[in-house]
Amino acid sequence: MQSQKTIEEAIKETIKEVTGISDLDKDSNLVYLEIGIAPASFLYIFDILAKKLKIDIYEILKTRTYEVMTINNLAKALYELQHDEQV
Repeated sequence: MQSQKTIEEAIKETIKEVTGISDLDKDSNLVYLEIGIAPASFLYIFDILAKKLKIDIYEILKTRTYEVMTINNLAKALYELQHDEQV
């Protein structure tokens, strides 16, 4: 099981890999236009994260609101999902 901090770093790394954006506040909403992440980029980001973390990341999109779309909240949700999958 990966720590929430490890998941957070994987999210930042993946966003940088896909978009080139590296200076993100962990509480900024990633879907805000001002952040500059194209909506289609999230498909790549989620796909890469699912493979890197070996977590069914799409489950959180089914059950969470847009508020999950910060680095901090996404890391927390993935950490919890990872825990739930092991139980």
